[in-house]
Amino acid sequence: MPINLSVCVANYKSRLVIAKNNDLLAKLKNDMSFFKNITIGDGNNIVVMGRKTYFSIPEKFRPLKNRINFVLTNDKEFIKKNNIMNNCSKYYDDNRPYFMRFVDFKKFYEKHPQVNVFVIGGGQIYNLFLNQTGILSPKNLYVTELNGVKFTDQDTLTYMDNFDWKYQLIGYSEKIIENQYSYRYLKYTKNIITYPYSDEYKYLDLANNILENGNKRSDRTGVGTISTFSSQMRFDISNGLIPLLTTKRVPFKAVITELLWMMSGNTHNKYLTDHGVHIWDGNTSREFLDKRGLEHYEEGVLGPGYGFQIRHQGAKYSQTFADTRNVDTSKIGGFDQLKYVEDLLEKDPYSRRIMMSYWNPIDFEKTALLPCHYSIQFYVEEKDGVKYLSGMFNMRSSDVFLGLPFNIVFYSTLIHILCLRHNMKPKELIYTGGDIHIYNNHIKQINQQIKRIPRPFPKIELNESLKNKDWKDMKVNDFELIGYFPADTIKAQMAV
Repeated sequence: MPINLSVCVANYKSRLVIAKNNDLLAKLKNDMSFFKNITIGDGNNIVVMGRKTYFSIPEKFRPLKNRINFVLTNDKEFIKKNNIMNNCSKYYDDNRPYFMRFVDFKKFYEKHPQVNVFVIGGGQIYNLFLNQTGILSPKNLYVTELNGVKFTDQDTLTYMDNFDWKYQLIGYSEKIIENQYSYRYLKYTKNIITYPYSDEYKYLDLANNILENGNKRSDRTGVGTISTFSSQMRFDISNGLIPLLTTKRVPFKAVITELLWMMSGNTHNKYLTDHGVHIWDGNTSREFLDKRGLEHYEEGVLGPGYGFQIRHQGAKYSQTFADTRNVDTSKIGGFDQLKYVEDLLEKDPYSRRIMMSYWNPIDFEKTALLPCHYSIQFYVEEKDGVKYLSGMFNMRSSDVFLGLPFNIVFYSTLIHILCLRHNMKPKELIYTGGDIHIYNNHIKQINQQIKRIPRPFPKIELNESLKNKDWKDMKVNDFELIGYFPADTIKAQMAV
């Protein structure tokens, strides 16, 4: 039987907190029942904990009933005083705790690998097992992802190490609301045979290749880049997976906001800033518009860029309907590419024409910034009566450090939405880049990121209401990210 690890965590400043002020993060009735059920199982399970964790359990509840309690400590006198049974050739009973060194536990488990073991804390013990290899490395992680815990600078926090990409998120519970907290039970399993590497390494390898083999080039922004030409990456987005990078924090809500901005046909930055997103401030500023010869646009207007080309291609552009929230869009006219895609997915899913393109030269001089990602093509395949949807998006100009992580999640989410709306399942996202570059003012940051070890990709859950909602009525809170435990943010200045 495998070694398992059970823990309740809150994600705080890119670290996994397991205790606050030497106490549980929260006293949750449902979570305690879940913990009891999985650790007792069919009986004779072993729970392994540190000495501090054991004595933090109220005396009336210890040892934990119907489980064999192993308590790890390096205090030889304490072990001797508590009369540890050192005969590892026999089983223990569940009427008392057994204090032992880690090496004694190792001897026991090597002789009895058929027993079911749950590691239950604290931080040092979790880290000890997470850093093991072979049979002592946990096979399954049972993680309660807890939201709503408030922290202050005065709190004493206990942490555990983040687990790496070798653990795959294979399932999760419905959201549970208890008191002021919300939480889910997540299950991870280690399977490096099926998943021999993380898809995130494709991104990191791409960045590393540019640094090692790229060409130094001048560019429109004046910052300068290191650049290579043409590459492709493929990402698994099946079973709710979302390739949101974990080697730095990527602002998921900002990505979703930009996606909904574009898919609703909006071309005014005010939509984004009203939602606290400022990624388009530089490219729609007064200074930037004036340099483009667009003095007649008010600040914040993009012109006939992404959203306009997606929903109204061919129509005559006017800034009076840039913010489509305040406009009867049925009067704008033009060709609605998104509707065209949805119609084909419904009526002719195996067509080779299911695609959108935002590259429209006739509108270039009216647009503040030409599209960097300029098209996506969709591909449907069927297996055992189930339709699977993949998408390939193309970029003429790909900012690897700041832009590309956004673009990957943007199109992954779009595929997930279309699958929900057309009774399909997501399969794969393919990225194809032309001029793939790292700006000179991002080199230090990307080198820092490359040295980090990826963590498990999260999953995305969509509100069922999206199935029938108009795109302009979709909201950021219709999307939930599950199991996102990234490294901390790496800040960099956007090249404008």
